[in-house]
Amino acid sequence: MNQRHYLLKGTFLLTAAGLLTRTAGFFYKIFLSRTIGAAEIGRFQLTLPVFAFCMALSCGGIQTAVSRFTAEYYAKKDGRSALRILACALAISLSLSFACSTALFFGSSWIASSFLLEPSCDMLLKMTALSLPFSAVHGCVSGFFIGQKKVSVSAASQLVEQLLRIVSVIFFYFIFQKNGRTMDASIMALGQIAGELAAALFCMYHLFFGKQPSLELTENAALHPAMHIPGNLLRVVCLDMKKTLSVSMPLGINRMLICVLQGIEAALLPQMLGVYGHNSSQALAVYGTLTGMAMPLVLFPTAVTGALGTLLLPAVSEDRALGREKKIAGTVSASFRGSLLLGYFCLTAFLLFGGDAGQLLFHSSLAGTFTRKLALLCPFLYINTTLISILHGLGKTAVSSLWNVAAFIIRLCFILTLVPDTGIDGYFIGMLLSQSFVTACSLFTLYRQTHFCADLSTSVIKPSFICIVTGAGTEALKILLPDFFSGSLITLLIGIVIYTTGFMILALMLLFKKEERKRFLSLSVFHKL
Repeated sequence: MNQRHYLLKGTFLLTAAGLLTRTAGFFYKIFLSRTIGAAEIGRFQLTLPVFAFCMALSCGGIQTAVSRFTAEYYAKKDGRSALRILACALAISLSLSFACSTALFFGSSWIASSFLLEPSCDMLLKMTALSLPFSAVHGCVSGFFIGQKKVSVSAASQLVEQLLRIVSVIFFYFIFQKNGRTMDASIMALGQIAGELAAALFCMYHLFFGKQPSLELTENAALHPAMHIPGNLLRVVCLDMKKTLSVSMPLGINRMLICVLQGIEAALLPQMLGVYGHNSSQALAVYGTLTGMAMPLVLFPTAVTGALGTLLLPAVSEDRALGREKKIAGTVSASFRGSLLLGYFCLTAFLLFGGDAGQLLFHSSLAGTFTRKLALLCPFLYINTTLISILHGLGKTAVSSLWNVAAFIIRLCFILTLVPDTGIDGYFIGMLLSQSFVTACSLFTLYRQTHFCADLSTSVIKPSFICIVTGAGTEALKILLPDFFSGSLITLLIGIVIYTTGFMILALMLLFKKEERKRFLSLSVFHKL
């Protein structure tokens, strides 16, 4: 399978899995919003930065290292070294995850009261701690399969994790209801444990019982410096661990810093909303609506860019290992154009339909308002996902980590300075500036590394024209036919289809060459999936 078909097929599979899990996640969030309420969703969301910090410490960067080195070793026909990297990664990650799980379980009371400033999160943190080892196994083994280009296993594990999460939450809901217990955020924590356990077992099953590529020791494998010393297994293991940590440590430290900043952000934002004028319950409800309803809606299309980014890292790593500089430049250009086009499409779509979507899906006008305001983030969010993955594949993990940390510091500054005076709008401004900062820095770094340069016409002018024309046309239809676009789910879907059709037609006419249009319309690429 060549690189282009691998990226398209892998992106298709991971995107399909991502869309299915996110669609299921929407119904899951709708169910939760109507059973436990926005405040309880917000309480659970407060614990996620702590969980993310523990994951960053125990697995952050290790999954990326496994994926990158597995791709490099299999490109050189050295399967045994790839397995050793996975074994080292699992040993490191599981050791750290058990340590984090123990510390989180017994220190949950202090973290909830002193760090999250919400003592009621104590039990949620204890329950979250139990899922850490399963998440570590899931992450490492999934990274190994992506490095092997066996994308279907990673995609299926996403579906298994989400399915078991939702099924278990519904199961516990009926158990709580039968026993007369009040519905709260604990059913979300129980669902998380069940989902991560199921995904870890699924990945381990495929690792031990699935079909693996040939692991014959090749001439390239024999070049390993420690292989010249017979029986020197300890040295080989030490070299593999050093290699794994050389990539995973910068990423892990970066993700831990980001998680600390996320935790500070999660604790500060409700507090600053309180300074603005909300009481404690209102602040949590606003935070829960933003992070549990509006943000998942805006991040829904990242199923595409996230899938592409996941596959770009091993693909770029493989090209880098084999010295294919021109191929890397082509990959950067194509992924940039695709991500930017998706960003423009979603920007206009959320401005047009975000208000109705929030109201129809969550029965919350506030969720719809937040969705429309967050729409401005779309181009930057989607581009950053792919650009950061490419930088990781090029070995620029430290630089990309620096940009992400700086972006969070920008957001925190806006929370402290603007939110007390302007409310949640100050946070939206901080998010927009921080994401645009990451985009600018990533493009500059890629220009210096690969001499990639975006064309102003195809990157800004033509996509903006497409957005204006299709957006204005769809809005005109809504004004001319108010009875038809009456705010029901069916009319919302019809409006989205009309807008999507117009956008795709104009995009094909203005942004793609004649040969590219023919290839797209023939769908020949999907015949080879």
